[in-house]
Amino acid sequence: MPNAKGGKKFKKGKKQTFHEKALIYKDPKEDQEYGKVMRAMGNGRFEVQCFDGKTRTGILAGNMRKRIWVNKDDIILLSKWEFTTDDDKCSIIHKYDIDESKRLQKEGEFPDTVNLDEENTFDASDNFTFDYGSGSDSSDEDDTNGEEKDKDKPWWKTQDKDTNDNTDVWQSEKINLDDI
Repeated sequence: MPNAKGGKKFKKGKKQTFHEKALIYKDPKEDQEYGKVMRAMGNGRFEVQCFDGKTRTGILAGNMRKRIWVNKDDIILLSKWEFTTDDDKCSIIHKYDIDESKRLQKEGEFPDTVNLDEENTFDASDNFTFDYGSGSDSSDEDDTNGEEKDKDKPWWKTQDKDTNDNTDVWQSEKINLDDI
């Protein structure tokens, strides 16, 4: 009988099956919209920048709580609340993976101006130059010569440079137990 609970190295050799999930598109009849999470406000509430141009408070749906973790810069599907007079609250009903959000953008579901890779915001205008210097420093060479001399000595003799090289730390002071 196989070990179904797992354990060390049990399921390492399991063959992974990669199948494409069906994309969930927005339904205009249900008043749904795509959005991007700007920040988490706590208690399952998020500040969401919708692709229709409005900033709304998104509240995580009950069936997603403690199952799907929504983070900053995630692309989500949200459902606007019809039962309120103000248009600033919505329910988060689906979170898209990175691959799914790229497929949606290729299909033209939301504008190309939406930056999916928010953490990689380097432009051509960012000029980062590194100055490696001349490659040699005279102070570094002096330190390496001193270290080479100390390599054959034990660590307790190399700690104090001011002490005489012939003295040993363990023999420097003898404690008389009768004095205590």
